[in-house]
Amino acid sequence: MYCGTNKVALQSQKQIAEAMMALLGEKPFARITVSELCKEAEISRQTFYSLFSSRESVMEFALQARYCEGLDIAAPERGREETPLSQLCRSYSGYILQNRGLIKMLVDNRIDYLLYDSFFDAMDSCECFLRGADPCTRSYAASFYAGGIACVARRYAEEGCCSSADQLEALLETLLSGRLF
Repeated sequence: MYCGTNKVALQSQKQIAEAMMALLGEKPFARITVSELCKEAEISRQTFYSLFSSRESVMEFALQARYCEGLDIAAPERGREETPLSQLCRSYSGYILQNRGLIKMLVDNRIDYLLYDSFFDAMDSCECFLRGADPCTRSYAASFYAGGIACVARRYAEEGCCSSADQLEALLETLLSGRLF
């Protein structure tokens, strides 16, 4: 995926991601072709492949650019003392609720594994996440938490998106803390 600073390339990436989201509103992900994406985004196949390696990489970009921006796993609410795990669970429960339509679409199209990738990348790149841990432990922990949260998001979508933010937050904290054992 293109990660440079060229304004034209960045605009083309954005157009392709918007085209993908528009096409997903019309048909399943598996039936969307690169040719259709290019036509919808009004770009050439050559431009597409200079910016993305696949349709999945377009979805990764869309998740990162449109849905994971500003995901803050470190800022507690005012006047509320929270553990880092509580902060993580509160942030992600809010994220799941705010993006339930997107999550349902990912689950329905069987590409919800991209949630894990986005969650892992967000945690792994956040300097606040397990600040004192060695890099290996930090990476494994990010993988563990991202997997758990992505699985809860999937179940939430499969069950009709009916839990509240407080219910999701409590469930995540219970599961991720290991208190069920």
